[in-house]
Amino acid sequence: MRFLRSHVDAVTAVLLSGAYLVEVYLKAGPAAGQPLLSSLETNESAAIAAALAFLLSLALRSRLPLVPLGLAFVAVLLAGRGELEASWTLLAGLLLAAYSVGAWAGGRAGQVGALGVGALAGLVIIRSGGEPLEPRTMALSLLLLVGAWALGLAARSIRAGRGDERVSGELDWVASSGVPDSAGRDETVRQIRDVVERSMSAVVLQSRTARASMDREPSRARRSLSIIEAAGTEALEETQRLTGLLLSPDGTPLPEPQPGLADIEYLAAQVSEAGLPVTTRVEGDPLPLTPDLDAIAYRVVHEALMSTLYHSTDARSSVVVRYEPDELQVQIIDDGISLAGEDPAEETAGLMAVRREIAAMGGTLDAGPVEDRGYWVLARLPYQPEWS
Repeated sequence: MRFLRSHVDAVTAVLLSGAYLVEVYLKAGPAAGQPLLSSLETNESAAIAAALAFLLSLALRSRLPLVPLGLAFVAVLLAGRGELEASWTLLAGLLLAAYSVGAWAGGRAGQVGALGVGALAGLVIIRSGGEPLEPRTMALSLLLLVGAWALGLAARSIRAGRGDERVSGELDWVASSGVPDSAGRDETVRQIRDVVERSMSAVVLQSRTARASMDREPSRARRSLSIIEAAGTEALEETQRLTGLLLSPDGTPLPEPQPGLADIEYLAAQVSEAGLPVTTRVEGDPLPLTPDLDAIAYRVVHEALMSTLYHSTDARSSVVVRYEPDELQVQIIDDGISLAGEDPAEETAGLMAVRREIAAMGGTLDAGPVEDRGYWVLARLPYQPEWS
């Protein structure tokens, strides 16, 4: 067992090579199909030799991951045209090679490997497709190879987080790009979780409404479906922006703007449709806000309304945005009754996360139950944040 653990790559390569030979000599069709290039005439022996060289090179996948990737091109070229599923062993080897590039290639080698995986996916599409190329074939090939590469990247990140010396502590191209440190990445991941959670909650709520009113009130069902579409679009855009912080080579977010106070009316309409009537009011003369301040103010309103919607019943809520001389105040008050078994004074994870963000910029967030019934939230946000 100790030997197998220390030579797992070599053992895997030998097993795949043996399985390929068994597969080739048991099937009726030839290993080499119609040439990919008219000038590239190959025979079955050459195709088998190229595939075996590629599969055996997987023994080097964790030390020299670009070597199997390069030999994969040769194997696919010499194999000619035909459905890739004709050789499941070769397909497994290609997926393992793509995974290994993501898992073990860092720095410039990782960038070259990423381009190589994309090129290999294109070659596989040409090899497997007919004339014209079928979209299903293209999508499947891209999904398999690029998905294996992305899975390798995730495995590399996990190893880097655990201090594995084999990946040099962190993905080189990410470390040099200005992407947030570990704490920043954790916060971004939490934000992605919040985006998905609140959007999927809206989708579930509106789906229930649409199903219940499909026959009796078609217009209400159509409104619910429109809200579902909008929530899904918002989740997609926000997730793209946040994952851009983690994955974009230059460490900058994708260009989609974050929601801000201008989106509160739309948010209030969504929440009202979901069963919590919301009124909004602006006090004072509106002032221009920085994108970060605008986004945090919106998140305060969103998290407070979601908390009331999910944890209270028989409620109405009011949102007040006050432009004071020195600070922006955002106040949310509801008159709901806490659901059975829930502590009305307990603060949600979303509000706690927003509280930390506001504290980092020098502001405050206070919240708590109203004496008779309901819950209140008050955020005080300085116009000129002092980020800590």
